[in-house]
Amino acid sequence: MVPTLRAARKEDIPLLIQSRLDFFGALGYIIEPKDELQAAQQIEVFLSNHLDRDIFAWMALEEESFMAAGFLHVIEAMWQPMAPSGRYGRIINILTLPPYRHQGLARAIMQELLRKARELNLDYIDLDASPEGQPLYESLGFTLTQAIHPPMRLHLK
Repeated sequence: MVPTLRAARKEDIPLLIQSRLDFFGALGYIIEPKDELQAAQQIEVFLSNHLDRDIFAWMALEEESFMAAGFLHVIEAMWQPMAPSGRYGRIINILTLPPYRHQGLARAIMQELLRKARELNLDYIDLDASPEGQPLYESLGFTLTQAIHPPMRLHLK
């Protein structure tokens, strides 16, 4: 069967929630059962408020079964040399379930997300590449960047 590739809609939010949770599982994060409901609720509220406004998602389905998905998060910021319009994007959550890998689904989703980014006239797009995904992203024109100022984080909770 040929997969259906399409933009996610509000009614797809339950599939996108599971995709997000599966993505973190694939990265090795352990989400405790007691935390999963809270995570799902927060993701649902976030996507309900942001889908098709400043977050865009594409997905691949076989009939109604989830195969793959990815998100483009549009970020608005003050002027900066790399983003003179103050708008750039971040690709997040590119996930293809194991039985469907190496069939071109992630590439097709990425191409749609890049098309959307160009349509929105974003200045640039960032992403964090897994070792498995890096060759795909490089083939689409992404390059490794070196931080001039190393990123730092302070956990507040």
